[in-house]
Amino acid sequence: MPGPPTAPLHAPASLLEGVDAAVCNALGISNLRHRSALHSLSLPEEIDLARLVYEAVAANWSTGRAADNRDRSAQNWRWCVPQPQIGAANKSPEVVLERAIAAACVALGRDDWANQVPVASGLIRGAADGRRAIDLVHMRGARHFQFVELKIASDTPLYAAVELLGYASIWLLTRANPPTRPSALLQADTVDLRVLAPAAYYAPFALARLEAAVDAGVRLLGAGSGVALSFGFDVLPEGLSATIPPGGKALMRLLEARRPLGQPQPSQPL
Repeated sequence: MPGPPTAPLHAPASLLEGVDAAVCNALGISNLRHRSALHSLSLPEEIDLARLVYEAVAANWSTGRAADNRDRSAQNWRWCVPQPQIGAANKSPEVVLERAIAAACVALGRDDWANQVPVASGLIRGAADGRRAIDLVHMRGARHFQFVELKIASDTPLYAAVELLGYASIWLLTRANPPTRPSALLQADTVDLRVLAPAAYYAPFALARLEAAVDAGVRLLGAGSGVALSFGFDVLPEGLSATIPPGGKALMRLLEARRPLGQPQPSQPL
């Protein structure tokens, strides 16, 4: 496990408090959500975003005494409890697709996907982390999971990457200070961090260097804790970003056709 963090001067209201500011300061940008910042992003070789985010989260974990509250919520890192319900007024394309995936899994009796997996409820004082959850989690094999941040039309690839780094940091800290209730997710030894978005979402940006740097950083961070971590940008197949995505087997077939950003799109049969 990485060395002891430097504790902040006040009790944090969230385990992710100060993370965005620390990353913006390190990269010399004003906001992770600003597309213009990513267009001109300079990523110095000495900046390890994975370590930077981990140290900020670990400092909050320590000062907020999160380990003392590890049994406060029975929902953190639950597996596998799909959440297919969606409010009639919720038109967010990410939420619509995420809940459609959950509904398809329920209909097909699949237990390899879950959505809205809580990670930090009740760990420190304040309500900021009560709804903190990973969009999608996919079981890839024994003790091997993929944490997925789903994006269609919101934020930026950089913002999504930092979100995943925050969740990975909480996972590492919780894994080292586990609740008494067992969780298959906390017993995993391999976790792939993936942003999943349409090709058009990535198109305006040159992301190869950012992807490689974050991947190298999380691999080092994981190795320090005896686990395998990786990072990547994945492309959401066409048809899954539609206003009304397909359901059932058709949806799952498309989902399984997702590909790494740097991999060419398979040619269509004539």
